[in-house]
Amino acid sequence: MKKIIAMLLALVMLLSLAACASSGKTDAPAAADTAAPAETTDTTDTTDPSTPPAETQLTPWEEASQIYNTEETDEELYQKALDEGGTVTLYSISSRCTKVEAAFEEKYPGIDCVPFDISTNELLEKVTREYEAGQHVADVVHIKDQDGSMWNEYVANKTFYNYQPADIFAHIDPSYTATATPLYIELTQLFYNTEAYPDGSPITNIWQLTEPQWKGKIMMQNPLDNLSWGSWITGFCVGEEPNRLAEAYKALYGEELKLSDGCENAGYEFLKRLHANEPIFTASSDAIAEAVGTPGQKDPPVGFCASSKLRKAADNGWVFAPVNLEPDTGIPAVNTLYVVEGCEHPAAAKLLIRFMMGGIDGDTSGYKPFNTLGGWPVRDDIEPAEGSTPFSEINVAPFDADEIYVNYNAVRDFWQMLG
Repeated sequence: MKKIIAMLLALVMLLSLAACASSGKTDAPAAADTAAPAETTDTTDTTDPSTPPAETQLTPWEEASQIYNTEETDEELYQKALDEGGTVTLYSISSRCTKVEAAFEEKYPGIDCVPFDISTNELLEKVTREYEAGQHVADVVHIKDQDGSMWNEYVANKTFYNYQPADIFAHIDPSYTATATPLYIELTQLFYNTEAYPDGSPITNIWQLTEPQWKGKIMMQNPLDNLSWGSWITGFCVGEEPNRLAEAYKALYGEELKLSDGCENAGYEFLKRLHANEPIFTASSDAIAEAVGTPGQKDPPVGFCASSKLRKAADNGWVFAPVNLEPDTGIPAVNTLYVVEGCEHPAAAKLLIRFMMGGIDGDTSGYKPFNTLGGWPVRDDIEPAEGSTPFSEINVAPFDADEIYVNYNAVRDFWQMLG
């Protein structure tokens, strides 16, 4: 009996030890569970496209290309460009890219610049198709961010990168560099016939365009048919622009602006009244310039068209001039430059962008093709083309890529609703 009792006691002790051992094993995972959250990675993408990621978060291409390195010199990039193959491909919305090609190859022997002059829609379709197929053809893209989509889609999704060299960007107004690498600025301006109005423009305040005497005598392109014009009308309805329009109305008429039903601010009210004055829609700025600027007219129309038409005036015999409207002529059209993600020649791409922006050594031959009447340099150390009104003297609305992008469809729908 004693032996049986002893055996039972021993068994109880063994079971107790096993329980203690088991209890010790369950404590260790508990400690691990406590530490686990420190190792958990938040996969939510809160990246600001304008902020370079931490070095440990760089993609292989970002690290290899040094796309966020803004301190490289022309000499360093030239040597790297030669080492990576000595070629660079440019997709551009301007035929002037061929002049860039010649000047670039002269300055940087051994590097072949391959330009493609294509329209905005064709450019985006081509570069997107190639990118999705893994074909890295384009190194640099020259295009306008008309509606904020370049910033909010292509840059945000890291299809395009803003390369912003520090030495050059020290000469550019930061308001134009927050979302882009700007090349030059164009405007949509109101033009009048100087022969018919030798004493100056018959219109100085934008609200005058809503008065009865101008009904059916205002030319423009239809915002429903053209992305840049859709962006232009959107600019009147966002940011501080509605307040500026309301102030301009009061300055002209001496009373507060009264908003119509369905108009949430002065921008929408202006568009409603402008539309009611039955503007004449045309397919191009050239047609507007021709209609406004043809000499020999007794009662010519006025018209909004691209400022770039100024450089064609002499050759076409147009007699017209732009109006510096109050409160302004609307948002600017900013030409921008991007490096394409995954491109095979990132050093040459950065060198070409520096060259097109005017460089830093005093040789502005890369920017010269774009420095023409009706376009303005973004840099404070490059003079605009001869005969240009200084940009600082022109009333221009601010361009906010986010505001335009978010409100574009709402304003376009409002315009369409007007009939």
